[in-house]
Amino acid sequence: MTNDVHPIRSAWFNCHAGVAGDMTLAALVDAGADTDMVANTIAGLGVDGYAMFFERVQRSGVSATWANIVTHDGLHDHDPGETGGHGLHRPAREIFALLDAAELPDRVRDRARTVFERLAAVEGAIHGIDPADVELHEVGALDSIIDVVGVCAALESLDIDQIYCSSIGLGSGIVNTAHGQLPHPAPATMALLTEAGAPTHGLDTTLETATPTGAALMTTLASSFGPMPGGTSHAVGYGAGTADPPGRANIVQVVITVGAGWAD
Repeated sequence: MTNDVHPIRSAWFNCHAGVAGDMTLAALVDAGADTDMVANTIAGLGVDGYAMFFERVQRSGVSATWANIVTHDGLHDHDPGETGGHGLHRPAREIFALLDAAELPDRVRDRARTVFERLAAVEGAIHGIDPADVELHEVGALDSIIDVVGVCAALESLDIDQIYCSSIGLGSGIVNTAHGQLPHPAPATMALLTEAGAPTHGLDTTLETATPTGAALMTTLASSFGPMPGGTSHAVGYGAGTADPPGRANIVQVVITVGAGWAD
């Protein structure tokens, strides 16, 4: 063991307007993640039937990046504010096999697998079945697999060691899922947030501001929730959701900070 000091790079996600997988990915790209590295890492999954574009947009006057992911099922189906059907689903064991066989950097694979393991455990408890047998509908769709692996790749591109998250904004009402209309926030989203003890706050909207993919990413990868940690701000990024509601910027903000830490 050495006692060499090295800079610890952290990412703090400001999710006061909610969080979704594509918004998280877009925020990291906006903060400087290499899009070629992200695309090449996703290509390591060995799947096809998708296209990914990063576009500049405005959300309530804030310039942000939008991750436009198109699959054979249609446009990205996990953005807050979107309704209707979801893409094809996959059993959890199929996703684990896909990740295990993929050509991915070790930390990308480990982080992505842990996200899906957490989701499968929560869904298994909700439905009363073995986590490996869970059919992940919304989060098992191709676009959400791309979201999760893309986020983990973007974190690797930015060399992020620690991840933190703010309180997460939640809407209310009804959400359309593969199981039909369910209370919003969706059961999987609330189970993830509750199990992690994540702080939340209500938003005056019926839009699905926090998706299962976004909740799984934050509750799995974040080491703690609360205010921005100390350190020197190195970069900031804004990831846009598809919906553009009046009076509220539908964005996830990420702040990359650098601070001193101890190497193992």
